[in-house]
Amino acid sequence: MKWSWSLAVWLAAYLALIAGVVVGMLQMRSQAFAVYGTEEAQAEWDAWRDDAKKMEEQPGVVKRRAPKSAQPPALVLMRDHFGVCLGGGLVLSSVLFGTFMMLVRGAFGRADCVRRRAVGGHSLPYEQ
Repeated sequence: MKWSWSLAVWLAAYLALIAGVVVGMLQMRSQAFAVYGTEEAQAEWDAWRDDAKKMEEQPGVVKRRAPKSAQPPALVLMRDHFGVCLGGGLVLSSVLFGTFMMLVRGAFGRADCVRRRAVGGHSLPYEQ
């Protein structure tokens, strides 16, 4: 593979994207611990669960179900399933970056790299 300045720029942009996703996820995790990991947040969650249980018993058009989790879902997600969230974020952002890179490289690429000769050196029908 031939290294060029454009390949170096794309690689640097990809590494910056990956670093941004990892740093962002780590910040979200620490924020979730700071907000939902306190005694006060647990007390608010317990109060909400009690209110939801009361609403579950009330008749209405929409049937509400009480949450089963003893802790706030954001805390459980960032504590117990952080690896899955980080992996999913990295995979999805990589796919999005690859798609964007191919789109930009195709739009601004050289036209001569697309033209090909048929076997035997004859011109292709659309080049005549």
